Amino acid sequence: MRLPEEYYEEIFGILRSLGFYQREVKNALWSVCKEGTCATLYPSGSLLLQGEKSQHIRDLVLSFIKIPKNVQIGCDESGKGDVFGPLVVCCAVISPSSYKEVLLATPKDCKLLKDDELLKRVQKLSLLVEARCVIYEPELLNALYEEVKNYSRIMDRAYGTLIEELRKNYDAKIHIDAYSSHNPFGRDVVFERKGEREVATSVASMFARAKFLLWLEEHNLPKGSGSKAMYMAKELLKKDPQKAKKLVKIFFLD
Repeated sequence: MRLPEEYYEEIFGILRSLGFYQREVKNALWSVCKEGTCATLYPSGSLLLQGEKSQHIRDLVLSFIKIPKNVQIGCDESGKGDVFGPLVVCCAVISPSSYKEVLLATPKDCKLLKDDELLKRVQKLSLLVEARCVIYEPELLNALYEEVKNYSRIMDRAYGTLIEELRKNYDAKIHIDAYSSHNPFGRDVVFERKGEREVATSVASMFARAKFLLWLEEHNLPKGSGSKAMYMAKELLKKDPQKAKKLVKIFFLD
């Protein structure tokens, strides 16, 4: 399950007060055990429960987590640094009624999940949250970059579109994983680095990544901007510039 960051210390203290002893686990924030049942918290917020009474501990932990009064909204993007494919920006809206179910689905920063696992979790989360996404295909990205010469301003536009839509329906703080040093959206938007620490933002990162991966799969194209992908992109641009504009972020090749 996913433990919200504000509960890290509280849950640790509760389990210790119940007689759980602390143990060392590599890469974990903390780990405690009692009578063969263990709870281990990782920096991603994933709380791994193991042992015969893991179900009981799960229910106990959930009982201490308060259901938010308002919807939780988080936004993130995928494809920003890949030479092939679109820029995908998504916002995830988690209602109070589904908040704890979302936690049980263990959402986390998409970069911490293998592609197959991510797609499976997104399929489950799609039944629990509302995801709104904007997809800027390479052809549009290339045209916009020719106009503004600044990738961050293009992202401002994509996020701005979603924020405008969300504000028509929700009066809630919107969290965005910051992609620049300046918040262009005003005080109602929380714009901060490592935004995936927020549950809704991590969910948004997963939806954005899933849509990006499916786009690449549909077009049989590689991820990333490594030497192989860059070589393919440059060769395509030489052989078929018109097709390249539809598949490649041309401004990456300058």
